[in-house]
Amino acid sequence: MAWFLLYLSVTQMMRNERRTILIFNIQKCSIHDGDGLRTLVFVKGCPLHCLWCANPESQSYEEEIMEIPRKCIHCGACQRVCPEAAISLVDGDFVIDRRQCKNCLRCVDVCYAESKELVGREMDVDAVFEEIYKDRLYYELYGGGVTFSGGEPLTQPEFLTAIAEKCRRFRINTAIETCGFGDYEAFKTALPYIDHIFFDLKHIDSAVHQQLTGFGNEIIISNLEAISEHGIPITVRTPIVPGYNDAVENIAGIASLIKDFAAVKEYELLPYHNLGSGKYASLGRPYVLNDVTPPAEEQIVQLVKLSGRILQPFGKQCFYTKKNKKEILI
Repeated sequence: MAWFLLYLSVTQMMRNERRTILIFNIQKCSIHDGDGLRTLVFVKGCPLHCLWCANPESQSYEEEIMEIPRKCIHCGACQRVCPEAAISLVDGDFVIDRRQCKNCLRCVDVCYAESKELVGREMDVDAVFEEIYKDRLYYELYGGGVTFSGGEPLTQPEFLTAIAEKCRRFRINTAIETCGFGDYEAFKTALPYIDHIFFDLKHIDSAVHQQLTGFGNEIIISNLEAISEHGIPITVRTPIVPGYNDAVENIAGIASLIKDFAAVKEYELLPYHNLGSGKYASLGRPYVLNDVTPPAEEQIVQLVKLSGRILQPFGKQCFYTKKNKKEILI
């Protein structure tokens, strides 16, 4: 973890001088990831690289270029302007050689068809809050708020603390989605301003967790324990990926772990989907789970029932979402 924190501290220091953060998407009027209608703010940068990640553009802490061939009008402007000669015509499309690209973004600037798209926009706290505040009427009418996702918001503690504190001053309900990996001493300053936490736990076995995400789960479990002491309601989540973490022993192990944390109110199982697989090609990366299909609903039902039997005696529930409705099974 030491090398990651060093890298992160340098990149954050550079941006903190400008008091900015990279945001790769702000989604309005979402009915997921919290109560009511919500604004989802996606920060860019995540220490984990989950094999099934549906938003691979969220992983890097730097700006990136996504290629969208269907938008290309084959004008060749991107190729002509590239100082590294990193763009060539491949099977009728102008493709970036990522090994040569220096990320100067000139191709993005000249691509009027938006076939070369910049991922990551520097924004300061006030600019992000302005976007959140635009939806305040929806929050008041439908009991919604803002959810900070990513990427990993806990690795951006100064921004998270400042924006969450501002949301609290304006009585905007604030939630975060997190993989749980970060420096607790750094991000704990944000916790007094957070109303709900969606906390991912991918695998109970640390060695397997490292194979699936790039890091073990010791820091994640330690942070879950520390965060739970603050009394913020927590929903633990596990994506169910067939052949990778869908074993009964894994799900039962996670349920048995979280049953003793008073702040954990519920356990949600998220069926794997491959809707983000096309983004990998747009970033010049391979997607290694092409042969994996979503789990059968019957399997999800059995895992929910199993976890429910473990958690119910402790006042917690396990569920999955079907057609935007919680399915709680005992």
